[in-house]
Amino acid sequence: MANRVTLDHIARHVGVSKTLVSLVLNGKAQHYGISKQTCNKVFAAVKELNYRPNQTARSLRTGKTGTIGLVVSDISNTFYAHLARQFEDLAAAHGYSVIICSTDEDVEKEQRLITMLRNRQVDGLVVSSSQSDAEWLMAINDGGTPLVLIDRHLGANTLTAVVAANRNGGAMLANHLFEQGYRHSLVIGLSTNHISSVAERIEGFVEVFKGKGQPCEVREVGFNTLQPDVVSLLANLKRLPHKPDCLFAVNNNVATAALQSLAAMRVKIPNELGLVCFDDLPYFSIIDPTITAVEQPIAAMCSKAFELLQTKMDGSNVEVGQGVFELPVKLKVRRSSLKKS
Repeated sequence: MANRVTLDHIARHVGVSKTLVSLVLNGKAQHYGISKQTCNKVFAAVKELNYRPNQTARSLRTGKTGTIGLVVSDISNTFYAHLARQFEDLAAAHGYSVIICSTDEDVEKEQRLITMLRNRQVDGLVVSSSQSDAEWLMAINDGGTPLVLIDRHLGANTLTAVVAANRNGGAMLANHLFEQGYRHSLVIGLSTNHISSVAERIEGFVEVFKGKGQPCEVREVGFNTLQPDVVSLLANLKRLPHKPDCLFAVNNNVATAALQSLAAMRVKIPNELGLVCFDDLPYFSIIDPTITAVEQPIAAMCSKAFELLQTKMDGSNVEVGQGVFELPVKLKVRRSSLKKS
C-alpha cells in the first residue's frame, strides 16, 4: 500500500514549512499574513498529491471536526441552492466541509436538525432561521457552538446576522413601479411573513405606495400550498377592493408561480399587469417579457457570514458584535415593469 501523504510531503513539495501548510489548511493564512499566491500553491499541492487529512486524529488534537452546519429553509429554492454552493466552495477553500440541511420553514424540524449537527460536533453553524424569536438559538450560541444567521435576522440586539437590504429593495421596486405610472399594487407574500426578510421587503414596498396615497393590497400564500394559492388569488383579482395594475412577488418561487398562472390566464405582462420580484433568477433575463427583479448579494453575504463565523470559531480576541450586517442590493429593470408610452 502506498505511503500516506502527510503535511511534510506537501511542505517539501511547495518549499515551505510544515507549520505554514498547517496554517493555510486550517484557514489561518490571512491572520498570519500568508500571501494568496502561497495559499494557492499549497492547495494545488494538496490536490496534486491527493492529500487526505486524518480527521479523527486531527479532531482529537485540535478539538475541532473541520465541519460547519449550514441550515436553510428550502434547498430546492434557487436562491438557497446558489447560497449553499457559494458557502460550500468558500468553506472548502479554508479547509472545512459543510453539512447542508433544509428545514421546509418548520421550526421543530429546524431545532431537530441543529441538535443533530451539534451532536456531530460541528465547529460552527450558519442558519437561515424560521423561528420567530432568538431565545433558543442564542442558547445554542452561548452554549459553545458559534452561530451566525444568514439571509434573516432575529432582532438587532440578538445574534450576529448577515442579510440583504430587504426593506430598501422593496422600496426600490415600489418607486420604480410608481415612476412607470402604476398606482394599484398587489403584494403576494407568504404565510411566513413574520420572517425578517419577507416582512421587510413588504414593509419597504408598502410604505412607498401608502406614502404616495395609493392603495396597496397584501395577500399571503402558503409555503406548502404556494402554487394552488397563487392560482386561486390571481383568478379572483376582480374581487379585490382595487383591481391591481401591478404585482410584487416577494421571492422567486412566488414570481414563478405567478408567471405560470398569468400565462394560463392569458394576461399580458406588462400591458395588462406589471410584474416585479425580489430575487433575480437566470431565466428572468431571457424569457419574454424579461422580469424586473432585485438581485441579492449572495457571494458577499456568504463571504461576510463565513468571516464572522471563522472569527468566532477561532476563539480569537477579536470581538464579533451582535447585530445585523446589511448588504446592498441591485435593481435590475427589465420589460415586465415598463409601460408602453
